[in-house]
Amino acid sequence: MKYHFQYVSKTTVRIELIPEDKKEITLIAKLSQGEENNEQLTELFRIGLESYNAGTTLVKTKFMNFPSVALCNYTTSTRTIDNVA
Repeated sequence: MKYHFQYVSKTTVRIELIPEDKKEITLIAKLSQGEENNEQLTELFRIGLESYNAGTTLVKTKFMNFPSVALCNYTTSTRTIDNVA
């Protein structure tokens, strides 16, 4: 699966799922007949978000064109580094 990203704000990105082969095309077609809160669909957007900005957590998806285009709200994880002397 390929992903197309468009920056919206510091906590939102528009993600488009772009299937690359027949298997992925069939998957998107199958998902289009289901519900928006499908676990498999959410996972596809989570993977896309991770490749857009590593260390983020998907909070919410709002579909613009179900099931392939969504506004994805996210939070950025913060990591602390301990000083080791």
